[in-house]
Amino acid sequence: MRHSREHLIHLLTEAAEVEHNILCSYLYAAFSIKRGVEEGLTQLEAERVAQWRRTILEVAVEEMGHLAIVNNLLVAVGGSPHFDRPNLPLAPGYHPSCFVVRLTPFDRETLDHFIYLERPEQETLEEPEAFEPVAELPRDPPSDRLTPHAADYETIGQLYGAIRERFGFLVDQRGEGAFVGGIEDGQIGPEILRIPGVELISDLQSALEALDTIVEQGEGAPREREDSHFARYLRIQREWDELRDINPAFEPAFRAARDPVMRKPMDGGERIWITEADAVLRLDLGNALYGEVLTLLTQCYGPFTVERRRAFGEAAISLMQAVSTLGEALARLPANCDHPGTMAGLTFSVPRNLGFRAANTSAPALERLDELRAAYDELFGANSKSPLTRAQQSLNSLRSD
Repeated sequence: MRHSREHLIHLLTEAAEVEHNILCSYLYAAFSIKRGVEEGLTQLEAERVAQWRRTILEVAVEEMGHLAIVNNLLVAVGGSPHFDRPNLPLAPGYHPSCFVVRLTPFDRETLDHFIYLERPEQETLEEPEAFEPVAELPRDPPSDRLTPHAADYETIGQLYGAIRERFGFLVDQRGEGAFVGGIEDGQIGPEILRIPGVELISDLQSALEALDTIVEQGEGAPREREDSHFARYLRIQREWDELRDINPAFEPAFRAARDPVMRKPMDGGERIWITEADAVLRLDLGNALYGEVLTLLTQCYGPFTVERRRAFGEAAISLMQAVSTLGEALARLPANCDHPGTMAGLTFSVPRNLGFRAANTSAPALERLDELRAAYDELFGANSKSPLTRAQQSLNSLRSD
């Protein structure tokens, strides 16, 4: 396989989509988790499940950090930050056919699937039946092609191993010229967005350290880590078995829809079309807020002042809290009268118009804020203490320009 800059950028772009897709699947599962005895749990179950929810959300925050790290790596070698991705579930062959990502509630198969995704390369695990690939579509690109193609990989660690190798080749080819984009060119660091593990990339050493952060936080390899995603999910698995031994009917989450869609599915797949009025309104607002989060994060990497980029980032994080509120609400609302007992869920639909907004002003973001606030007020009524209102207030810091 060729080892040009373009091939490295292509592979990093795939890594950005992998991190983004996994992040959405973790959040969807966390949103479905029950809260307290009032939602059908015993006191012991409620305490354990509350900790599980915190753990999954902590992992999701680290996945957001991984996405930011990959985007810094992209900028560092002359690429662009990438927040676009296909809507879930992924079409077979888009990523390796063994790499299945779906939106599913937090049941035992979903937990086992998370463990499978985060597994170290040396671990031999079976994918749960619900997540088995629908087709074997190997990606084996010819080695002499100028057009970038991604090859297959079995684990996330293997993907980053390939990226690590290509960074070495690029430095061998270009020397100091391998790294071309610093903070002034769009990278983000702690002065813009405080996400653990996210640092600026300026040379091969900092690039390799960034890749190590992603792999070690995820699978805990090559050094075993008790706080890796893999280890934390294994602990949840053990505790789940203990609770199931006490109560065979234990269910820690609502039966949110599997692979829900906001619009009538066109491909005939087994997806739940969300049609119940209460869920439809909240899904529309939740997806609109999610789209704005992606737009604001894209602006964080723009050629603006540090102060403005920081404001975009803080606004995005605040809005994400509102997305979480709506995601949890949806998991508790019926999805479709033709599917009794099935709850709704946020679909994390990516807007087609996602991309960098070149205007050196916050006016477009504020216009969108006004639209979202009007929709929220119409749906819920004004409430200064709600998470969504607090998220909207954080965007008001952009009004200075």
